[in-house]
Amino acid sequence: MIRKVAGAILARGWEVFVEDRKTPVLSRRAFLQAMAATGVVAACGSGTPGGTAKISGTITVSYPDELGLKPKYVDQAATALKSRYSGLDVKVDLQKISSGDYYTKLLLALSGGGDVPDVIHVGGDRIGELADAGYIEPLDRYVSQWEDWKNYPDSVKGGVTYQGKVWAIPYGLDMRWLYIRRDVLDKAGFGADWVPKVVGDILDGARQVKDRVPNVIPYALYAGTAGDTGTANHSFVPLVWAYGGEIIDKSGKWIGDSPGVRYALSYYEHAYSNGFTPKELLTTTKPWTSMREKEGKGELALLFEGGWVYGGWQNAPFDKAATQKNVHYVLHPTSQGGPSFTIGGPGTVWYVTAKSKNKDAAWAFIAQWNNKDTVAKLNIEDPHPVARTDSADVAEFKAQQYLVDSTEALKKAKFIPTDSNYGKVIGAIQKATGRVAAGEMGFADAAKRYTDDLKQAVGADKVITQ
Repeated sequence: MIRKVAGAILARGWEVFVEDRKTPVLSRRAFLQAMAATGVVAACGSGTPGGTAKISGTITVSYPDELGLKPKYVDQAATALKSRYSGLDVKVDLQKISSGDYYTKLLLALSGGGDVPDVIHVGGDRIGELADAGYIEPLDRYVSQWEDWKNYPDSVKGGVTYQGKVWAIPYGLDMRWLYIRRDVLDKAGFGADWVPKVVGDILDGARQVKDRVPNVIPYALYAGTAGDTGTANHSFVPLVWAYGGEIIDKSGKWIGDSPGVRYALSYYEHAYSNGFTPKELLTTTKPWTSMREKEGKGELALLFEGGWVYGGWQNAPFDKAATQKNVHYVLHPTSQGGPSFTIGGPGTVWYVTAKSKNKDAAWAFIAQWNNKDTVAKLNIEDPHPVARTDSADVAEFKAQQYLVDSTEALKKAKFIPTDSNYGKVIGAIQKATGRVAAGEMGFADAAKRYTDDLKQAVGADKVITQ
């Protein structure tokens, strides 16, 4: 399927990766670091078959980065690696585009007959898709010899494992919090320490904010295509899980019409039909941008979003002291009040491409990037829980309480499926939530249509109902 998509895009004349052979290009989006020579020896020597003497030739590392947080670490790693191995040239391809546009271009390159980057940097939610297409190299033979692999918890290792093989190395993990504006809920009459005990309490809180606090959006619940992956990962999926349901069973079949799905869509109907969530979210481009900003400024009461968002509220134009006082973060409640949870994911990760002609050097680069200090420092600047347990012990990281809390919360995480069809399933989720949110269909009918859309997307033999 990936090849068909890439072919269609190519027919429209989209740009593909081009290597300027005269000018070394320098990359970014979670790449490298390599600050100390001893770090390079440890990372590369222990994880490379045949020892460090075989590291030579040329590799290209490619990644997107619109924020500009990673180039310094990439440059440090590339420089250190080339200094260590005189016969190695590291070309870094920095793509100053969105991760979505980058992935589109990447598929074109990977599905074509020309050269491809040796190291790539995209979301861990693409593991199944890329592995099934034969585009990435399993890393088991490298991590089995990498001393640092012991610093990755089993849950993190599981997040980058697909069909029994390790495919990528994570550094900053994804998790989500339910953010609550203490000041707004206090004005609504709940008190500044209010926390929803069950998932229905979120809607009760939103109702009271709507009734008592003017000019504040009660609740942001992403729906439809405008919400992109957030419609699934930040809204629909956690609701299904909160009501005791699943989106995929243990045999790998996707679950359509079911009690969990109906409860989740009924929740959507309640939120949108009562005006707790504005319908502008269905049509606004990148609605998460404005919703995050409004939560940080006190113009939105309730938001389930990425743990990294809190870090942004600690910087200008937001007020750090006001954020720490007024923005509360808690785990997602369930319908029974039983253990709350977060949604976990491997975040953006490093891969070695299957077509790489220098896989050992590509691995050496990834191992160097993912050292203890880089993982800690980068996840302070771009706030995420750390994939390495020893990085969580770095003093600067421990000084940020919300990062410590976010890392600790991953012990209660449920991880998004790595199944290669998940991207298609997200499309079906967007349709179902969009129909309910727009008032086009009730929750029960939307659940039935969700089943039909799943069958069309992944095949009827891969879908069940409950």
